[in-house]
Amino acid sequence: MKYIGAPLKRKEDPRLITGQGAYVDDIALPGTLFCAFLRSPHGHARITGIRTERASRHPGVVAVLTGRETAGKVGTMPCGWNLPGLKTPPHPVLAEGKVRLMGDRVAAVVAEDRYIARDALDLIEVDYEPLPAVVDLERAFAPGAPQIHEEAPENTAFVWGFPGQGVEEAFGKADRVINLRLVNHRVIPTAMEPRGTLAQFKPAAGELTVWTSTQAPHLIRALLGMVLNVPEHKLRIIAPEVG
Repeated sequence: MKYIGAPLKRKEDPRLITGQGAYVDDIALPGTLFCAFLRSPHGHARITGIRTERASRHPGVVAVLTGRETAGKVGTMPCGWNLPGLKTPPHPVLAEGKVRLMGDRVAAVVAEDRYIARDALDLIEVDYEPLPAVVDLERAFAPGAPQIHEEAPENTAFVWGFPGQGVEEAFGKADRVINLRLVNHRVIPTAMEPRGTLAQFKPAAGELTVWTSTQAPHLIRALLGMVLNVPEHKLRIIAPEVG
């Protein structure tokens, strides 16, 4: 009981402050290949053509993938937070026929090192037919706003209410009622370490081991199993140092 309320030294600090921590990028496996993604410069557009031949012939490139190769072979990325009545449009790993946000993944290059993979992205040619985009939350709900996902009419994924009794009565009895408009900007933690993932597949056992920068390895295992259609007992997710 002497530890309760007492200042305790963190056991993990010495290895971190002396550079001995092991992050995803520090893990080296023999024969590792690297993947880079070509992303859309448009917020909303149809893909009318993709030419990957030059990238495929680039020295050191192992594979070039587009939505044509991944469609029907892997599942779409699931929503990590389900709500009653939530409309969940498909989110393919690589865009299939249309991009719906700037940065949407259009193609992937797998190569012998990360620099070859990134260089090969410049050799992929994509033809786009730009469509009206939605860049503001309130404008997305306006009459006549561009429809981004056909599965979510009026650009509405869900309506989340908090039913209660006596609300109007309480407002009526209040000494003062204040109307306030609040705008919550997009919030994201910004760590020095970017997202990183390393995977090793053992064909004989059908097992996949994944090292990834996450604080939720069990959730990653469940979601990855859904996307790859692999039972969870065949997936091992390892979260190294994160930060």
